[in-house]
Amino acid sequence: MKGRADDNDGSCREILTGRHAGKWRVQFRYLDESGVKRRLSKLFRTKTEGKKYLQALRRGERVKEAALIHELTFGEWFEWLAVNDWPETLASVTIAQRRARFRKYCSKAFGSQPLNCIDALKVRAFYRGLREQGASNSLVVSVKSDLVRAFNQAINPYQQVPQSLANPFRLSVSQPKPRLAIALSAEQVKSAVNNPSLNSSQRALLGLLLLAGLRLGEAMAITRQQIRIDESLIAVDRAVKVEFGGKQSVGLPKNDKTRNAVMCQTLKSILSPFIAELEPEDFLWPAASENKPRMKKRFYELWKAAAVAAGLPKEMSPHDCRLTHINLVEKLMPRVSATTLKEHVGHSAAGVTEANYTRPITASQEILRSELDGVFG
Repeated sequence: MKGRADDNDGSCREILTGRHAGKWRVQFRYLDESGVKRRLSKLFRTKTEGKKYLQALRRGERVKEAALIHELTFGEWFEWLAVNDWPETLASVTIAQRRARFRKYCSKAFGSQPLNCIDALKVRAFYRGLREQGASNSLVVSVKSDLVRAFNQAINPYQQVPQSLANPFRLSVSQPKPRLAIALSAEQVKSAVNNPSLNSSQRALLGLLLLAGLRLGEAMAITRQQIRIDESLIAVDRAVKVEFGGKQSVGLPKNDKTRNAVMCQTLKSILSPFIAELEPEDFLWPAASENKPRMKKRFYELWKAAAVAAGLPKEMSPHDCRLTHINLVEKLMPRVSATTLKEHVGHSAAGVTEANYTRPITASQEILRSELDGVFG
């Protein structure tokens, strides 16, 4: 069987089976004024009528008419956003993940539905069906987020549906239980990086994560020349990026924000002997056979071995090390301004630190308790 007609060419074919057997179907695809790819399908009693209509479409005489009778489907709209809107603000891996989720879980239910005909009752049944098929709460929340955002953009700013139309995907769903982040105390950090069970490679990795607050991808991509011993700085100007499907590449850090992270004397004493024999372009943790970053799975093996040797909590993740570092600076180093901390860790705004990286710690609570006692006697 032949595939669908090419753009701006179209086809006129006889229907051989079903309730429309004996009629002729004209199919034609085109781009509308907003750049959305649309497909027209129309039935005719005779081949002559169908061919005449198709020729008019090819000449462009009926395209405007076709646009008037076609209703934009949610699948067409989602794909248009993925091609024309999201690349302006989202990473390619994020767009690829959204498209993959839509095609796997949503396309059958909503792909061919006109935007203004999606029923909230059907959406509720769709969410329930996902859970019955074994989807986790996290997956359901991710799918819902994709659908809500796409439909919101159809309302505003693109006005593909009336602003008076409520978003049918904005229904409550069960939220996943949040993972309990682990924030170490200063004493626990010192004990970890000084643990005699660590080798020099493991100690250097934990030093970068706990004492400099680097992200995992930044540590994976770090080279000898980024460690500026004489200036007591770490030039964080690259990071490993994992693309959709697992492919890795080296690019700029998160949000394309490069920075100089401060290197304390303790971290300097850890890194100096480890990098002494390396060339400027050498990665601190290269792949086994060539000078490029290890694959993420292999790097996690290094992290897990270092965490075990240092006696870190079993549930602790590399990102918890960054959280610990930021939390200790924010709580125990009041002379460090919010702007300095933001620049040190590469946050886009100081509010990110307060909202996502601060946790109560005993030492800071003792400071507060002492201050309260001083005021109230």
